[in-house]
Amino acid sequence: MVALVLLVIAAIIFGPFLFGPKLLLYKDIGSDSVNDDYPTFAHLSDYIRTVGAPSWSFQVGLGQSIFSLASLLLFDPVAWLPKAMIPGALVWQHLLKVLIVGFLFFRFLEFRGLNFRSSLAGALLLSFSVYMCFGSCWSVAANEVVGFTFLLFAVELAISRRLWFCLPFAVGLLGLLSVFHLYLCAILLCLYVPVRLVELCGWRIQPLWQTGSRLAAGALLGVGLAGITAIDGTFAMLNSPRGSGTASYVATLSSHAVFGLESSLHYVTAVLRLFSADMLGTGNDFQGWNNYFEAPAHYCGLLCLILLPQVFVRATRRQRVLYCIILGFLVVPVVFPWFRYLFWAFQGDYYRVFSLFSVFGLVTLSVTALWQYIERKSFNPWLLAATLLVVLGVLWFPFNGMPSLIVPGIRKAAALFLIAYAALLTAGHFWKRQSFFAWLILGLCAVELICFDRVAVGDRPIITKKELQERVGYNDYTVDAIRDIKHDDPSFFRVSKLYSSGLAMHQSLNDAMIFGYFGTSEYTSFNNLNYIKFLMAVDVISPSPSETDTRWVTGVLGDPLLSTFACEKYILTKSPVPFQLDSTYEFLKRYGNIYLFRNNLFVPLGLAYPRFISEASFLELPTAAKRRALLDVVVLSEKDLPAAVGPSPKHHDIQQS
Repeated sequence: MVALVLLVIAAIIFGPFLFGPKLLLYKDIGSDSVNDDYPTFAHLSDYIRTVGAPSWSFQVGLGQSIFSLASLLLFDPVAWLPKAMIPGALVWQHLLKVLIVGFLFFRFLEFRGLNFRSSLAGALLLSFSVYMCFGSCWSVAANEVVGFTFLLFAVELAISRRLWFCLPFAVGLLGLLSVFHLYLCAILLCLYVPVRLVELCGWRIQPLWQTGSRLAAGALLGVGLAGITAIDGTFAMLNSPRGSGTASYVATLSSHAVFGLESSLHYVTAVLRLFSADMLGTGNDFQGWNNYFEAPAHYCGLLCLILLPQVFVRATRRQRVLYCIILGFLVVPVVFPWFRYLFWAFQGDYYRVFSLFSVFGLVTLSVTALWQYIERKSFNPWLLAATLLVVLGVLWFPFNGMPSLIVPGIRKAAALFLIAYAALLTAGHFWKRQSFFAWLILGLCAVELICFDRVAVGDRPIITKKELQERVGYNDYTVDAIRDIKHDDPSFFRVSKLYSSGLAMHQSLNDAMIFGYFGTSEYTSFNNLNYIKFLMAVDVISPSPSETDTRWVTGVLGDPLLSTFACEKYILTKSPVPFQLDSTYEFLKRYGNIYLFRNNLFVPLGLAYPRFISEASFLELPTAAKRRALLDVVVLSEKDLPAAVGPSPKHHDIQQS
């Protein structure tokens, strides 16, 4: 029944994607679905068919290891499909994740002793929370919900049923996402396990130590299981600008005052996004703090706001202390951003997984209150009335200078749902029909989630199935050009594609992964550090790049000397005139509005140089001289100079050549 309810609600929310013209490929702020996720899945699909297990790929930047992407074959099974089937299968993949999350969280709540209706409510609230909805656009978010929900399920199974076998696999699964997720896993375990053990066993040290030690051992075993890909992922992370500190927020964020405050817009966003993810706008129309994805995303149903205070009614002193600890973990990092920076190890100024952990806490406490209501253990109608007045007051509070930011229709709908929840809870209490009214509350909850989630996933610019068949986007004439190039030339070379094929608002830099050629551009969170250093050394990017500069890397596109050095043999452009006037390039063929040229100065991969220059000397050269020098001398680091054999040119020799 749980699966059926989840499927029915999901089918209504994602109906236009399942049965209509839409695809889970977003053109707005969710452009990662077009520029990152889809190219990665398509590349993996081609790679496992033509090469085998993910290892090394020249279609990523200048070339780097993709072994860590092997985990996506487990988390995102669409990568196993033929490339052409992937866009339409994305929605089915997300529905599968919704079912997994809902079932695991349902069982987690049952292990905690909750009844069927309250456990079902928890499954609905988490499966259709805003963070899970974001997973339909940013696949990593859905993967995180699956991984951390499985972790909670495994921990509760070990604590309440003494069954330990799931825990190592849950930890290992998170390790497959990235080594940083093992750190986040440790945070969740360090918060949930002590609180749960104290809730069950009191403050006695011995049972806490015994059970905690076993759980720690199981978690360490999981770290070992994840080591297969975690080692490569760790290496890739540490050898990236963000991991090495070349372009990191650590210095900036760690210097923030511990009890310093954020902007007023931040606090308004944090409060109003408890009512709906779209209270301050949807997608590009979002007018809150930061951006639509990385702003506070705590919405998990308005039922949580109404029921949360009820969990304290008739709770024991120990339970109240524990509940306050949980709420303190949720509130303090919102009020004082330094603690949120600490949560992220000072690597970023956003919410993301912290929002997910907040959702876990809010939903668990709220459905615990619902369980107590159904079982007639505790309910305070006066507290409910006060809660309703407070949340309505917050919802309609005239925030200074910000009322125009709020979407009126969503605010009115939220107010009506809140009043309806309060009315049903009160009616069930006074008529002594809590069990019956619990079903009505579940139905209202489903209606609310459908209404709000359809806005979050559907009311945005989206690529349609029709566009996928037209000669636009990733189906433009580049397909024909690359096919002919690969058919006529089996040698190793790079293609400089001087236009973006993606249909999203941001430039698509992973086109090589989609079309299957070797390029130099790349968009990823952890670009290879040596590649970034090379681009810094030849003045393509700033010597002190921002974190954004190291993710959105255009490579050596548009620079003839650097492109030639990087083995460029073919040019694809929509502006042919400069190349027609340059004798270096030979026109080959036109494909629609795309022109193909060949670089007559092509040099192969792997050159032998009779001369060398030190890295320090190279960095002192003017920009133009650097680019000429790359074709004349090899640049050696200081540690490699003693082993070098051969003449080394003077600075003026390079500049005059």
